[in-house]
Amino acid sequence: MLIECVAYRAGHHSTSDDASRYRGGTDAAAAASRDPGARFAAWLRKRGWWDDEREQTLRKAARKEAVAALGAAEKVPRAKLSSMFEDVYDEVLPHLAEQRAKVMEFAERHREVVPAGVKVE
Repeated sequence: MLIECVAYRAGHHSTSDDASRYRGGTDAAAAASRDPGARFAAWLRKRGWWDDEREQTLRKAARKEAVAALGAAEKVPRAKLSSMFEDVYDEVLPHLAEQRAKVMEFAERHREVVPAGVKVE
């Protein structure tokens, strides 16, 4: 079975994004009424197949799983900085080679902003 859910991106694109600059306040409110997750949960509740207790149990289990995954990820050695430009294309495209050079040059000049454990290579 395949369930396709077209959803509104409720959050920002990234930590450097401020979606309020290009979205109106009514966008999110209008989208909330069409949220596939909330609609599906309401449908399940209406049929008696879902309730608050199951919701809380699932949320606690998911939180526990996420915390365990984060703990495991923190133990993985950090990748070298230049690796973000690898394994994308068979050959490094000119614009990516230029971006990589700029990133590496910036990291060399500003090592204080490079996260601990990240190799500048």
